[in-house]
Amino acid sequence: MTVIRLHTTDAGPAALDEPEGYRRFRNAMDRGALEPGMTLTQNDLCRILGLSLTPLRETLVLLQSHGLVDVRARTGIHIVYPDLAFIRENFQFRIMIEINAMRIFAQTDIGDWIAQMIAAHDRSTGELSEPGNIDAAIARFIATDRKFHADIVAVLKNRAISATHRRLQENIGMARLTHKRTPFRQQLLDTVDEHRRVLHALAAGEADNAILALDAHFRDSTHRTFAA
Repeated sequence: MTVIRLHTTDAGPAALDEPEGYRRFRNAMDRGALEPGMTLTQNDLCRILGLSLTPLRETLVLLQSHGLVDVRARTGIHIVYPDLAFIRENFQFRIMIEINAMRIFAQTDIGDWIAQMIAAHDRSTGELSEPGNIDAAIARFIATDRKFHADIVAVLKNRAISATHRRLQENIGMARLTHKRTPFRQQLLDTVDEHRRVLHALAAGEADNAILALDAHFRDSTHRTFAA
């Protein structure tokens, strides 16, 4: 087996050189200043995003190309509502990227990464199983989840693919918020277990089983997003 050295990523915006206007749009969506299905004027968006007209128009071109807004003459700027087709398309694209990345990832020198990820998932199991408020534990596991998937994609060493993958993750997150798919304790624990199956297959050097476990994880994750 050819061994390739693993390069992990923090998957943060700065690491992917995302345009400022795009990041401001995502932040406004996250804090509720903008919501899916809204229609606004250019002046409204300039005020909310803190942009002048020229950079706003440049941002709108990017957002349109990503399928996040629809600029309508004499009507305004419509923020896309994540319907079932939107969710399905984003999951399908993300699955294609990660399954193909996994074929290479399984051949990398990932012993230390596996150990760190198993420890992080063990910690999340303990924290998410504690009674009472688990908001902090949820935030920590979401960060672990994003790193788990981003590191797999990072093996491709393609910044454009990593940026696209991050956008797909954010689109799915937006859909979950829109459809009130908040992460319940048991759903998160199920995700931890699904990740563990991938990790254990990788630790055993079983690339095909790791791919099967990752594909099963995506099927279950898609169901959790669609399910009422």
